[in-house]
Amino acid sequence: MDQAKSRLHPLVATAAIGVILACAAAIAAITGVLPGWAQKSESEPQPAASAKSAPIPPPPPQRAQVASAQPPVAKAHCANCGVVVDVKEVEVKGQGSGVGAVAGGVVGAVVGNQFGHGTGNTVMTVAGAAGGALAGNEIEKRAKTHKRYDVAVRMGDGSTQMVAYDSPPTWRSGDHVRVANGRLEPQ
Repeated sequence: MDQAKSRLHPLVATAAIGVILACAAAIAAITGVLPGWAQKSESEPQPAASAKSAPIPPPPPQRAQVASAQPPVAKAHCANCGVVVDVKEVEVKGQGSGVGAVAGGVVGAVVGNQFGHGTGNTVMTVAGAAGGALAGNEIEKRAKTHKRYDVAVRMGDGSTQMVAYDSPPTWRSGDHVRVANGRLEPQ
């Protein structure tokens, strides 16, 4: 009796090697082995756009008056001051890193391999891998979704600046504030 050697189809072998390499790259990126792949923290404050401010001119020279009192001195204009006009809660969709797609592709390929015979089995394995990769990527994005709070401040010059917070801010509409280093301070 001649026993036919069962051989792995070249496309399946190539796909398996690709999945293994993608998994290795994803693990290396997550653990920090690959330099420059460290994910930036989304909790870092985002700097606010700088307000255009004109230099404050020096006050005019005062003249000595014998009979009348001097006029009251005006308060110095604060170029970084304004009033909170709105606080919005924004849902920020997460970014996929590829780990969800790889994991979903592997699971999909394993499940797809359970169906069909011969060429049908190969087609189902590839289809399962593709579907699993798409589903895994979407699941990862949804798991990384978070909320951000945007505070709109109407500046003294009429412009509006947005300051972002990762947790609910204490500021309310009508609060007088000063923008300093991308954060709000009481005025």
